[in-house]
Amino acid sequence: MSRLPVSLDPFQPRALHQQWQGELGREELPRLAASVPEGMPLSVHVLLGLERGLLGEIRLQGRISGELGQQCQRCLQPMTWTFSLEPDVVVAGPEGLPEALGEGQEVLELDEDGLLRPAEFVEEEILLSLPLSPRHPDCGPRLQREFEPGAGGGEGENPFAVLKKLRRSL
Repeated sequence: MSRLPVSLDPFQPRALHQQWQGELGREELPRLAASVPEGMPLSVHVLLGLERGLLGEIRLQGRISGELGQQCQRCLQPMTWTFSLEPDVVVAGPEGLPEALGEGQEVLELDEDGLLRPAEFVEEEILLSLPLSPRHPDCGPRLQREFEPGAGGGEGENPFAVLKKLRRSL
């Protein structure tokens, strides 16, 4: 295993069957750092490798794990979101993808220069998996009901029965 490179050509034969690992922080993940409040943790551990698939395609596989500081949307207090992702994507080369690959595969399209930038890939995967509304699993008391059941209304009773009774009394 070697350190996580800044960029690499995934179609070079020497890149296949290799694994890279490393730690990424705020400097390497600027878009992710913008979504994490200042002073909150942001640590990401990455283990990635390139393998040739059964159809000759190049697959980027690995594990991305870490912790991100977020703000709980229920109590508005700081919280730490712990994540563990296992990406398995097909790298689209200049010649395209094999026809037999099928439609359900996640595809990573490279820039015009044909280089894979692991930090950008990792950042995109984490941003896509961020919770829309982060909350503590056991966050404080539940919200109070806005309306309490009124008098005269039972559990199985029609809610308009009270109005019917009022109409008769007039």
